[in-house]
Amino acid sequence: MPLFKYLILNQSKIPEYIEVEQSIREQPLSKHPLTGEPVERIPQSPSLTLNHSEKREKRTLSPDHLHKHGFSVLEKDKSSSKYIQTVGKHPKLKSLHE
Repeated sequence: MPLFKYLILNQSKIPEYIEVEQSIREQPLSKHPLTGEPVERIPQSPSLTLNHSEKREKRTLSPDHLHKHGFSVLEKDKSSSKYIQTVGKHPKLKSLHE
């Protein structure tokens, strides 16, 4: 579902906005869902997340993919409370777990 931006009409000098995830078919809000203050939808293109999937996220965050793109991963060792580099070989990070 897309995110829509609303301006809170509360006479504040600094404009306040909220973002609400709504179906395109739903009527625009006229009141803030929590406070009941009047709101007005700001015209803009809806935000649609089209490139997100659980499979793609797992592939992007896999150790091989992270290493290929130069990232390092540090994981905390439960027994010693030190951080161990599990992905990557960054020389400056060795000092964190020695």
